[in-house]
Amino acid sequence: MSCDRYNIVVINPDQMRWDYMTPNGHPFIETGNLNRLANMGTNFEKAFVACPMCGPSRTSVVTGRYPSEHGIRNYGGRMHPKHPNIFQGLEKAGYHRALFGKDHIVADDAIGLLYDEGEDLCIGNMDRHPAYERSWSSGPLETSSPWNLTERLTTAGLDYIDRRSTLRQPFFVTLNYQDPHPYFTAPEPYDTMFSPDQFELPSNFRREAEGGEPERMTLWRKNSRSDEASEEDFKKAMAMYCGQIRYVDDQLGRVLDKLEELDILNETIVLFWSDHGEFLGDYGVTHKMAAFYDSMVRVPMVLWDPSGKIPKGQNGELVEASDVFATIMDLCGVPQPDGSRAYSLLTPDYQPRGDVYAEGGLQLAPRHEPIPGVNLRAPHGPTHFGAGAMLRTDRWKLCAHSFDCWELYDLKNDPAEMLNVYDAPENQDVVRALMQRLTARMMNNGQAPEHLLQPQAVGVDEAGMPIWNVNYDHIELKDGPLP
Repeated sequence: MSCDRYNIVVINPDQMRWDYMTPNGHPFIETGNLNRLANMGTNFEKAFVACPMCGPSRTSVVTGRYPSEHGIRNYGGRMHPKHPNIFQGLEKAGYHRALFGKDHIVADDAIGLLYDEGEDLCIGNMDRHPAYERSWSSGPLETSSPWNLTERLTTAGLDYIDRRSTLRQPFFVTLNYQDPHPYFTAPEPYDTMFSPDQFELPSNFRREAEGGEPERMTLWRKNSRSDEASEEDFKKAMAMYCGQIRYVDDQLGRVLDKLEELDILNETIVLFWSDHGEFLGDYGVTHKMAAFYDSMVRVPMVLWDPSGKIPKGQNGELVEASDVFATIMDLCGVPQPDGSRAYSLLTPDYQPRGDVYAEGGLQLAPRHEPIPGVNLRAPHGPTHFGAGAMLRTDRWKLCAHSFDCWELYDLKNDPAEMLNVYDAPENQDVVRALMQRLTARMMNNGQAPEHLLQPQAVGVDEAGMPIWNVNYDHIELKDGPLP
């Protein structure tokens, strides 16, 4: 198979933290298949998503745009299927496309819109499960339960790979799992694979950031009633979360085994990634929300590139998830979607990013007090009201909020993000420099200014106007509002 005809297999667990896998240093979870993938490919240990919420993050990787531009800022997808995206490019390049699991990119059933085959299935937060009473609830799952989807979806995906492997047409398939998303539950043997006694609560457990935390964080803590959970409740959730991840890891192993069995692993790109993270006890809460802690926006990202163009091993550079998706498109000879801001690792003269950028929060005025009597099991309103943005370098993280306190964390000395040093006099030069950089990226729809297209004048016409090497009027036209 030629280098522009690689198959593409994407494994996308929902809400998996970057540090809950063996390649990134978890001490006992033993994700052997993720280790296997990382050892043969590339582990991007500092990968970040464009938004800590499902729909916006997924929309960003398929469009190459940030939430303020594509307009998706909350849970479910609302992207117009005609908005420029990678699925259109794959179709034009002759790919057959399939989904098994949740799409979360378009509002309707995505089969027939973005994919040629599969099952678009989203069970939300398992809100109808009778045992899902609080945001931290955990418990076993019957193997026969309709909510036990991960193995079944994998089996359907393997059947698809079996069938498509006999054809000359390249395929793209994404397996999008519910696990390890709350409700924290898993079938045997994963439900008892870990004991709560194995876990220690994080150092920032039930600690507000000294120097101020965003109001949305306080609202989530109160409106989710997280103060009512015992330490044992949190440890039970952590144990089940690890079981869910091992469930996912075993499915990854099944996929790799199938590709080896069919002798197409060297013809197939494999990407394992998650759309955002999970608090899992950080700050005394579970779940997610529109905030920019590393537990939210830093994700697992492991790539097998059979071409060998992407250096193998541990990649410790900052990378945005959209960059990796853009790189996969380049490896397959598929053009980037019109208006993409992604920075492919195969860009000529590629230089690693000096910072990463994310956005979150609905453009709605927030509440400043919790709502009495509310029991939020997921971060619905008012938790995610109010827009914000983040700029993160290797050492510093600046978080800007439209209604709330701003945040600055020194990640070298405070990796748990417990000390907001935005107002510290000795950091004002750092704040000024980061604010200028954050503003520059916001003015360019999130794109780093140095990555902007740079038209070159190649002559002068009869009227004395410069002749450019690109039709930027045409580019601006394509770069307009959604259809």
